[in-house]
Amino acid sequence: MCLIYPALVAAQIEISDEQRCVWSCLYGPGQGDPASAAYNACVRDTCTGGGGQQPAQDASQAWVTGRSGAGVGYAGVDGVRGQTGLYYFCGGGQSFLRVIGIDGGERGMIVEVDGQNFPLSFAPNSRNQPESAQPFSAPVIQALQSGSRVRVMTYDGIAVVDATLRGSSRALAQVISSC
Repeated sequence: MCLIYPALVAAQIEISDEQRCVWSCLYGPGQGDPASAAYNACVRDTCTGGGGQQPAQDASQAWVTGRSGAGVGYAGVDGVRGQTGLYYFCGGGQSFLRVIGIDGGERGMIVEVDGQNFPLSFAPNSRNQPESAQPFSAPVIQALQSGSRVRVMTYDGIAVVDATLRGSSRALAQVISSC
């Protein structure tokens, strides 16, 4: 059973590349609004692209910032374009980390910044995405601002996000300043 369980967990987080691409468009250019022109253009051009493959991920992709449809600021990075990502949201009385691309079942995950581990509890939001309430002054947020690489792993050792922190200091500072 101990050998089967990690394989079962890995199978549970298996999501199609096209679905992950759609989510990336929704929470990137679409800013959480499925009716936005930016979201629809992204899905058309990136995810379906006339039946072609989505672009390969640039491993050095920097962090991006923006505002959700509700006006909450966010900063984040894709681990694998259209598949996974780590985003920090702050505003409207909220401050949290969100992992994109996996289901939001109640779970603990480890955010690792340059070898330093931050075990965090995540709970599903209304869209079944895992979120962890973290004030902007939390040690994990400070580490994300000063590190060079981040990985988010399940306690089973499965890496669900592996991304650069290039540009995270500027992006997170921008979002935190508008909290």
